[in-house]
Amino acid sequence: MININDELQVDVRLEIGDKTVFFNQKRFFLLKYIDELGSIMKASKKANIPYRSALKYIEEMETEIQSPVVITQRGGKGGGGGSKLSETGKTITWEYIKLSNVIRKHRVVNEISGLVTEIDEESRIIKIVLDNQKISIPLNEDLNVGDTVLMLISPDDIMVMLEPQLSSLRNVFPCEIVGMELKEGTVRLTVTLDGFSLLVDITEYSREKLDLNLGKKVYIGFKAASISVIKIN
Repeated sequence: MININDELQVDVRLEIGDKTVFFNQKRFFLLKYIDELGSIMKASKKANIPYRSALKYIEEMETEIQSPVVITQRGGKGGGGGSKLSETGKTITWEYIKLSNVIRKHRVVNEISGLVTEIDEESRIIKIVLDNQKISIPLNEDLNVGDTVLMLISPDDIMVMLEPQLSSLRNVFPCEIVGMELKEGTVRLTVTLDGFSLLVDITEYSREKLDLNLGKKVYIGFKAASISVIKIN
């Protein structure tokens, strides 16, 4: 049985092998309920989709993907018929779940703008300067010295420490905590970095262990690979 919470709301084209298929929330729940109930009719009723529309959705997906998405077995006089997802149908739903989880994770994201000042092809690193600090990102063939970029980083990809530590983190900076709130079971900090306010998500255990409070001076760190970059000029 497929288990997933009911908050997926994205329309996408999923790549399945060398084919792509249009998929959205309605189609997701249709396949989810077919998997649970073993019937297209019952699934369409539970998903609040007209039966003819459900059949059309399945036909469209199977045409695009060129493979069965739902397998239907007709029953005899004694019953025994029903519908189930094919392996392709299961793959489509899981790809949608994975993509939706990524989107949900990055629904709140920090934005930092800067200027590309150095490209080190040997180390495969690009340096982006803010006002007084430089951020390292992985080499990107589309960027050149002088480009202005927007860097995106998720709050849960940022670590907090009391002293700078030697580790795989290429980016470690001194900061000050200027905000703190409990957010969905985690503690969301607001810290300042070179004129930018960044959100950082940590556990309550970490907050207590580090004795974090408003006004405290700390260090934040994040890996170069955790940053997504958009060229804006």
